Amino acid sequence: MRKLRLVLALFLAFAMIAAACGDDDDTASGDDGAAADDGGDDGAAADDGGDDGAAADDGAAADDGGDDGAAADDGGDDGAAADDGGDDGSAPMTCGENTEGDMRGIDKEAGTIQLGTTLPFTGVAAVAGEGLRAGIEIALAEVNANGGIDGCMFEFEFLDDRFEVETLVSNVRRLIDQEEVWALTSPAGSQAIPGTYEFLRSSGVIMWGPVSPADSDIQEVYLLGPTRTEQLRVCIDYFAEQGVTRVASIGQDNELGEEAVAAIETQAPINGMEIVAQESVEVLSTNVAPAVLSVLDAEPGGIITGVDNAQNALMLDQLNEAGYEGLMCADNGGGGTGGPNTVGAATPEAADGFLGTLQQSLPTTDSEPVNAWRALAEAYDGEGAASAQNNFSLQTYYYTRAFLEVVDRLDGNYTYENFHATAESLQDDPLEYGAIPLVACGPLPGGHSCASGAAIAEYDAETESWVQIRPSTPPNEG
Repeated sequence: MRKLRLVLALFLAFAMIAAACGDDDDTASGDDGAAADDGGDDGAAADDGGDDGAAADDGAAADDGGDDGAAADDGGDDGAAADDGGDDGSAPMTCGENTEGDMRGIDKEAGTIQLGTTLPFTGVAAVAGEGLRAGIEIALAEVNANGGIDGCMFEFEFLDDRFEVETLVSNVRRLIDQEEVWALTSPAGSQAIPGTYEFLRSSGVIMWGPVSPADSDIQEVYLLGPTRTEQLRVCIDYFAEQGVTRVASIGQDNELGEEAVAAIETQAPINGMEIVAQESVEVLSTNVAPAVLSVLDAEPGGIITGVDNAQNALMLDQLNEAGYEGLMCADNGGGGTGGPNTVGAATPEAADGFLGTLQQSLPTTDSEPVNAWRALAEAYDGEGAASAQNNFSLQTYYYTRAFLEVVDRLDGNYTYENFHATAESLQDDPLEYGAIPLVACGPLPGGHSCASGAAIAEYDAETESWVQIRPSTPPNEG
C-alpha cells in the first residue's frame, strides 16, 4: 500500500498557510554535525560527526520542551483527506490494525506511534541539533497534517544531550525504557552512538539514520549516509582525476583516523597512487604541527583527513604558511562542508580551495526536491526555526521522509520483524528523493549501510561560499 505520496501542491499549500503564521528565518547552510558543524553530515550527510572526540557527561539531559510538538498539525490544514486507507472503497484502517497483540510505542486506542531522538540543543553543537530537529519536525508535521499513515498519527520525544557522550547514551536508555518509543530517528553523535547498541539489541528498538557512526552490522541500526571511509575514498578518486599520484592521510588516534587509513589503503592502490605518509594526531589536540610537517616532507599532491573541524582549520593554516599547493579533502562532518565551521576558523587564504564531501545536496541547490524542502523550511516557525534552512534540516527532513515511507509499506503491521523485512527489501525497490543518495537497504551483513556515494564541494573564499564540483557518485571499485 503506497499512500504516502506528497506532491508539490501540498508543499506549496503548506508553505503558504504556515507562512501566514510565522517569520522566515534565513540561516547559513550547514553540515551534519560535529561541534556545531553546520555543513551538510555521516550525513550529509549531517554527520554530527563526533568530530571533536565528544566530551563525556554524567547523566540524562532534561527534556528541552516541545517534546511532542511534531504530533500536532503546525499549519498544514489544507483540506487534505486523512491518509488512513479506504483508497479502494474499503473501510479506513485503524492504527496497528494488522499488528498482533501489544507493541511498544504503538497505541492502537489513541491511534499514535511514539518516536524519539536525542540531539544537542545546547552546547557547542546547538546549531546542528536545532537544524536536525527542524527537519524532523517539518516532515512529521507534514504527514500528520495529511492524516498520518494507516490510521496512526506520530508523536515525537526530543531530548537534549548537549553533544556529550554519556548524556546521549543515557538519553537513549531513557527513550527506550521510560518513553517506550517504537523507533529512534536521526540521533547525532558518531562517537557516542555505538555505546547505545546494547540497549537497541535487548529492546529491538530501531535506530534509523543516525548521524553518522561506522557500520557495525547491527540489526536494529540503518545508516542513510555514506561512511567516512566511503566519503574519503571519493576524495581520493577526485585526486586521481586531477592527476595526483602521491597521497597522504592525517587522522585522529581513534575511529575517525582508522576510517581515513581504511580509505587511503583501499583507494590509493585502485587509482595507482603511492601512499607517501600516514600521520595521526590526538583527539582534541591543537598540536597538529608534527603531523603536518611529516606529511609536507613526503611531498604529497593530495591529503585526506580524519579529524575534527578545529584540527582541519589548524592544518589548513599551517599548510598555507608552508606554501603547500596540493589538494586537501575532508569528510562532510570534519570538513563542515556547506557551512563555516572549518573554513571560518581558518584564514581566508588557507581555506580557499578546501575540499569537503557532501552527503546530500547543498541547501542552496536549485532543484525540485531542495526547493520543496526550502518552501517548508522557510514557513516553519516551531522549535529550531532559526536553523530550519541549513543542511542539517535538509538531511533529517529526507531521512524522516524515507522512514515514513517504510512505515507506509508496513501496511499496519508494526512488528520489528516486518519492519526489517520491509526495510531490507529496499535494495530491490529503493527510495529516491534526489536530495540524498538512493536509500537501498538490504540484509546483513553490509545491507544496513543503505546509501552509497558522496559529492564533493569546494570552498571559495572570495564569495565565502561552497560550490559543488563533483556529483554524488560511489567510490571507484577498480
